[in-house]
Amino acid sequence: MSRPLFPDLPAPVAEAFAVLEQNGCAGYLVGGSVRDRLRGRQPADYDIAVSCEPQKTREIFSDYRCIETGLKHGTLTVVIGGMDLELTTFRKDCAYSDHRHPDEVLFTDDITADLARRDLTVNAMAYRPGEGLRDPFGGRADLRARLIRAVGDPACRFREDSLRILRALRFAAVLDFSVDEETAAAAVSLKGLLSYVSAERIFSELKKLLTGRGAGRILSAFRPVLETALPPLAGYTGAQYVAAAGAAGRMKDPAGAFAALLYFAGPADAEETCRALKTDHAFLKKVSFLCQNAPFTGDKGAALRLKGEVGSAFLCDLRAFCRAMEAPGEAVLTAALQSRLRCLRVRDLALNGRDLARMGFRGPGIGRAQTALLRAVTDGDCKNTPAALRRAAEAFENKEGSP
Repeated sequence: MSRPLFPDLPAPVAEAFAVLEQNGCAGYLVGGSVRDRLRGRQPADYDIAVSCEPQKTREIFSDYRCIETGLKHGTLTVVIGGMDLELTTFRKDCAYSDHRHPDEVLFTDDITADLARRDLTVNAMAYRPGEGLRDPFGGRADLRARLIRAVGDPACRFREDSLRILRALRFAAVLDFSVDEETAAAAVSLKGLLSYVSAERIFSELKKLLTGRGAGRILSAFRPVLETALPPLAGYTGAQYVAAAGAAGRMKDPAGAFAALLYFAGPADAEETCRALKTDHAFLKKVSFLCQNAPFTGDKGAALRLKGEVGSAFLCDLRAFCRAMEAPGEAVLTAALQSRLRCLRVRDLALNGRDLARMGFRGPGIGRAQTALLRAVTDGDCKNTPAALRRAAEAFENKEGSP
């Protein structure tokens, strides 16, 4: 007897298969769990395609906690041993009038028909204990060849659901695979169909794509698709696009990669693009900060004051960004990050506003004096002690005239 392909399935998954078998239904692992297992990776989750219709699935698993995730589309989430398992009835192709969603959901009892409607060959494999691997479209061979290829005719796949264009590029970047020539040509020629994809879904796919190991290569190879998804890129020169794509590929976090890709559009357009994609505020804030502050041309004192304003984490991000963009600033930002100086903000000064008021400073003059004192401390011209700061404040007052 041949050794099972996946001999160590988690207990909840094995239990789900046993329940299905006991009730005369077939179940198959599908999608990412099969792909990841074949690559020697531990899947993040396990999806199971089942031969029974949704209400039958609900009946079979009535002794378990069930969540009707998308019952009208055939999906039921069953909780077994603390693990959420999505069980979805086999489905087959039908028309997609809006280039995103099927006009109706048609159930079938044929697993091959279910696999035929999927996007990429590496996602169109199924595994059933006791039966083995179902691979009607050559997904395992494409995994070995490190190739992303659409199931069947790529133009048909992309016209059905235009999000698949970005999904193909995302998987190529994340897995660091090449894209099949026919699939690549269809992605470029049908790029206009991305107008049917919501901003949120475009952002979700790009965010994953940009942190993939092959991101720089995919960005460089598919400029027409990327500038359709991100219109500011269309205004780049060839050199700007090459630099942005390369820098984005070198960044480790998605906000940094977005900032690199949008850098030559300018901070205002970068912010507007983030808003159009409906990113969260923290993401937009980081993109804006990086685009506004690179290259960093200030001295160590300026870097220390910036550290006081935004914190070490953002300064680390800026240093990584300058490195990726091959822009000035990395050395001075490193020096600021390594500095042990504790006086980085006005409130850290050993002389406060009340002290300055007692010295005769009034109104806006207090704020101007505090700013000057902080600069003197971060530049290394003055120690952060009350006596030294009083002397510096007196010198500032004499220089500025009456406060």
